[in-house]
Amino acid sequence: MTTTSTGISSAGTNGRLGWAIRDTAAMAGRNLRRLMRQPEQIMFNLVSPIMFTLLFRYVFGGAIGGLQGLNYVNFLIPGIAVQTVLFSAGVTGFALADDLQKGFINRLRSLPMARSAVFGGRVAADTLNNALGLIILLATGFAVGFRPANVPGLVLAGLLLLLFALAVSLGYALVGLSVRSPEAVNAATFPIIFPLTFASSAFVPVETMPSWLQGFATHQPVSVVINAARSLILGDTATPEQRDLLLGGSGTASLVLQSLAWTIGIGVVFGLLCTRRYRNLTA
Repeated sequence: MTTTSTGISSAGTNGRLGWAIRDTAAMAGRNLRRLMRQPEQIMFNLVSPIMFTLLFRYVFGGAIGGLQGLNYVNFLIPGIAVQTVLFSAGVTGFALADDLQKGFINRLRSLPMARSAVFGGRVAADTLNNALGLIILLATGFAVGFRPANVPGLVLAGLLLLLFALAVSLGYALVGLSVRSPEAVNAATFPIIFPLTFASSAFVPVETMPSWLQGFATHQPVSVVINAARSLILGDTATPEQRDLLLGGSGTASLVLQSLAWTIGIGVVFGLLCTRRYRNLTA
C-alpha cells in the first residue's frame, strides 16, 4: 500500500512539473512571436549597448584613469554588460503590465495552466532577448578594442550575467503584475535601477567615489556581479594592484559565489512573490 501511494505521489509530482514546463514553453513561444512583431524593441536591444559602449569608450574614457595600467575598454565592457541586462530586463515588467491592462492575464487565469507559466514564459523569452543584447555588446566591444584575457572566463561571465538578468526579470515581473499600466513600470523601477547601476563599479573604480558612498557601491549586488564578471574575464592577467583597486582584493571564486548568492536570493524571493501576486490577482 505504501509503495503504491508513493508511486502515485511521485507520478503526480512529475506530471505537475511536466505540465508547468510545457505551459512555460508555450508562453515563451507566444512572447517570442510577439516580440518579432515589435521591431522597435529589437532595435532598442541592438542599438542601446552600441550607443553606451561608444559613449563611454570615446567620450568619457579619456578622462578616466587610475586603473593601474588596465585598458579602460576591458574595464568597461563588463559594466556595460550588466547595465544592458538590467535595462533589457524591464521588458518583462512592461509586457506583463500590458497583458494585465488588456485583460489577457485574466483570460489565462480561467485556463487550466500552471500559475508560474505566465511570468515564467515571459522571463524565458526575455532571457533570450538579453542574450542577443550581450552578443551585440561583445561584437561592439571587440570592434573598439576589447580583448578578454580568458575566453572560457568570458563564456562563464556571460552565463552569470544571463542568470542575474533572469533573477532581475522576476523583480520586474512582480512590478508588472502590481501596477495598472506599462508606463507605471518605469516610474516604479527607475528610482531603484538607476542608482544601483551608476553607483556601482560599472564605469569607474569604487575607490574614486566619496567615502560615504563607497560602502554601498562595493557591496550592492550590481557591483558584486560586475566584479565577478570582470574577474572571470581578466583571469590571471590581473596584477595584485589591479585586483586590489578594481576588485577589492577579492579572488574570482569568492566574487562568483557572492554573485550567485545575490542572484539566487533575488530570484527565489521575487519568484515566490510573483507566484503569490498572480494567485491573488482579482478578475
